[in-house]
Amino acid sequence: MRGLFIIWLGQMVAGIATSTALFAQIHWISKATEASGTALGYWESFYFAAYLLFVLFALFFIDRYPRKAMMLLYDFLLLSATAVLLVLESSGSLQTWHIYLNAVIQGIGYAFRLPTYSSVITVLVPRREYVRANGMLSLLYDTPEIFGPLLVGLLYGTLGLKGILAINLISFVFSIGMLLFVHIPTTPDTLDISHADLFKEAMYGIRYILKRPGLLGLQLIFFFGNIFSGIALSYTALYTMVALRAGGNIELADSVQSAGAWAAVVAGLAISVLGGIKRPVRAILLGWILSSLFGLTLLGIGQIFIIWVIAKVIDSLFNPVVDVAINKFIQSKVPPDIQGRIFAAGDFIAQVPFLFTPLLAGYFGDKVFEPAMQADGVWSNIFGWLVGTGPGAGYGLMILLCGIGGTLVGLWGYLTPSIRNAEEIMPDIVLPPPIGLVRRKPPPSSKGKPNTIKKPAQETVRSSQGAAVRKRKKSKK
Repeated sequence: MRGLFIIWLGQMVAGIATSTALFAQIHWISKATEASGTALGYWESFYFAAYLLFVLFALFFIDRYPRKAMMLLYDFLLLSATAVLLVLESSGSLQTWHIYLNAVIQGIGYAFRLPTYSSVITVLVPRREYVRANGMLSLLYDTPEIFGPLLVGLLYGTLGLKGILAINLISFVFSIGMLLFVHIPTTPDTLDISHADLFKEAMYGIRYILKRPGLLGLQLIFFFGNIFSGIALSYTALYTMVALRAGGNIELADSVQSAGAWAAVVAGLAISVLGGIKRPVRAILLGWILSSLFGLTLLGIGQIFIIWVIAKVIDSLFNPVVDVAINKFIQSKVPPDIQGRIFAAGDFIAQVPFLFTPLLAGYFGDKVFEPAMQADGVWSNIFGWLVGTGPGAGYGLMILLCGIGGTLVGLWGYLTPSIRNAEEIMPDIVLPPPIGLVRRKPPPSSKGKPNTIKKPAQETVRSSQGAAVRKRKKSKK
């Protein structure tokens, strides 16, 4: 776990600084556009459009080239984009479309990041550590969500966007330095896949998923579930609802976001220390059901700060569980040399809704739900007793309905045998021992002599590939 921890430390520092810069950009857009939810919706959609456009083609490079090179590429890409923003802000020429363009670059970089970091676990740690390693990985996504909103509140007033971007730039230098210290072995080739056609390479992961009903069913759970959660938890819906209900106090939304991230980090730490996800498919389905039923619905109903915090905490507690469970499932069922393709294809399927959910949240929230839930609105007599009326009530109703939809998606998966029993349907992969393990093997029995019980010899395996070579040579003898 040492090499993974060094990488994790560098990425954690860079992730916190990047999250702070992200929320600083939200504040900058809000001030520049006079709190336009549509502007935030465009910003989110540009990010996910770039991510989805590149993620399937990123897997071509992830599985073909060294994973370490792909990690360095991600950091260098974001470092360059941050440096450009810093120059523009320092010269006083930064505009909203520059931040939109930066969101595109961030999306491209993230297309390389998630599949690479998920698949590198297989060659760095033994299988018994998958749950803990994935728990550490989930912390990379949740911990920055704690400190980003908090730090931007402390630093934006004094340092401004320029100072926060400078700190982010330094953090990328640190994360690149940590990566250079770690040796990441190449993955063993278990399948003969042609690298001649980029499009076929990009579609390989999709075809792989389509041929396996259990894996396909799980990806459909993420696809349909993210339609509802993508609307309810978008910055457009959450920040706009809180701002409207709180009389324009958008800082409360930062606090709600931070509280949810704290809950996710606690859950991720518990998973990293204790492990214990033995049935990943059941964990995924129950996570969707409980987070939607008790998290999103309460978030929509709530009209005061403490209720929003409780709802966000409930929803966020299940995020690391679901993320770790799906990672463990794929790492246990898919050969390591094609895991980059499968992770990327799975992310593509699951995150397609995020391409349009922020826009849907802004459009339906402003044009449909908000007018209908005013004091004299057409739905005020029907739902007013549940979510109230007036500013923000329409967004609350929309989030509530999304929570009900997410619950139904999880129930559908649980009631479908091919999804619920996917662990039994798909066999586990067989891997050589990871680096650093001691492999025990019985000595060969002598011809003509009865087999005797002997103490097995020990052989320290320096690399999984080396072990495989020695085994082949022995079989030739």
